[in-house]
Amino acid sequence: MSLIEVNFDGLVGPTHHYGGLGLGNLASREHAGQTSHPRAAALQGLDKIERLAAEGAPQAVLPPHFRPDFAWLRELGFEGDDAERLRQAADVSPRLLSAAWSASAMWVANAATVSPAADCSDGRTHLTVANLLSSPHRSIEPAATEQTLREIFRDPRRFAIHSPLPGGVALRDEGAANHLRFFAPAAAVGGEFSGPEGIEVFVHGGSDTVPTRRFLPRQTEEASLAVARLHGLRPERTFFLAQHPAAIDAGAFHNDVVATSCGDVLLYHQLAFAEAEETLAEIAAAYRELVGVDLLRIEISETALPLEDAVASYLFNSQLIERLDGQMTIVVPSQVREVASANACLEDLLAADNPIDRAVVVELRESMWNGGGPACLRLRVPLSQEDLARVHPGVLWSARLGERLRECVTAHYREQLTAADLRDPAFAREAHAATAAVRKILGLWTEAPP
Repeated sequence: MSLIEVNFDGLVGPTHHYGGLGLGNLASREHAGQTSHPRAAALQGLDKIERLAAEGAPQAVLPPHFRPDFAWLRELGFEGDDAERLRQAADVSPRLLSAAWSASAMWVANAATVSPAADCSDGRTHLTVANLLSSPHRSIEPAATEQTLREIFRDPRRFAIHSPLPGGVALRDEGAANHLRFFAPAAAVGGEFSGPEGIEVFVHGGSDTVPTRRFLPRQTEEASLAVARLHGLRPERTFFLAQHPAAIDAGAFHNDVVATSCGDVLLYHQLAFAEAEETLAEIAAAYRELVGVDLLRIEISETALPLEDAVASYLFNSQLIERLDGQMTIVVPSQVREVASANACLEDLLAADNPIDRAVVVELRESMWNGGGPACLRLRVPLSQEDLARVHPGVLWSARLGERLRECVTAHYREQLTAADLRDPAFAREAHAATAAVRKILGLWTEAPP
């Protein structure tokens, strides 16, 4: 059984704005209050999907959530009709108002953690919806995410969808942005995308006693252990690493800001992990035993790329795309070319003796200014051909789907958005209609929550 790694990309929603809400997210804080451009943001995301599809990477689309979330505002005590709730929230707490409008669900790397059927004891693909308890604006996402995933992966014989972890902040879970998987490279399995089984690695911020000084870790060890249990993963092929507190304090709020992987390659910053050498050696040994080839660790030093530059450029938030010739393409945001140290590291990486021999630069400035790059916008789901055939077909990328989504975004999304627009009930109706139009194209439920 071969596996196809499908990238489910989140489409930017019509309420994309710069609220500065992200905990430990420096780009989000830096651009708070600036004018955003929802139409451009969504079109940039669609451009990225198209570029990856051209590289041979299977693609799919996850829809935006309905925003503003009027039900959430009501639960917070804002009463009256929609217009009155918006007015009250704007007067009392602009931050809560911004949270109710947040389009952060576009960063679907935080939607769930995924383990393919080959790794799980019951032979099903498992997805655990992230609870996103670190931030109010993200904590309102899981219910809609779970409903959408159940629509897309609807066959319970092949897919297991787990509800978000209970337990409050001690079980903070932020999904696949803190998860790595190593599998057989194409060259090792006769031109297929990957072998059947892999090594899964969960990265966490440690317990609440981790010595971060600036930002609270978003992923806990307890949450990572719980997800691994729910997925029925083999202990000998499942590993746990603590994120380096210096990385968290530098603005690497998720592990995918300082590390990425594909196949037999681990690309990471020197300060990505804390006291990890022994565990990394165990991972390499387990990978060698499973696949028969060595794991390739590519470490970029703090001297070559200071953490500050790693966070500013999002070099590690790139996507590694395996090609059928066994080589890899790295998909990087344009900011990598604008940060001298990151650009030098990229050039060194391409020139070195490793499978990464091609770079594709994508423009995602609207997303990047809110703190999310190429890898933030996608959820990787490894599937067999048989299981891919059971996925809701309306979300699978095609040239025609791309055309329809572009037309929809152009017709329904505003060119620009300011904080003052978040008080406008007419814009709320407009945004709900735009989201419904997108979801209709994808063949998903189109009714906003009451």
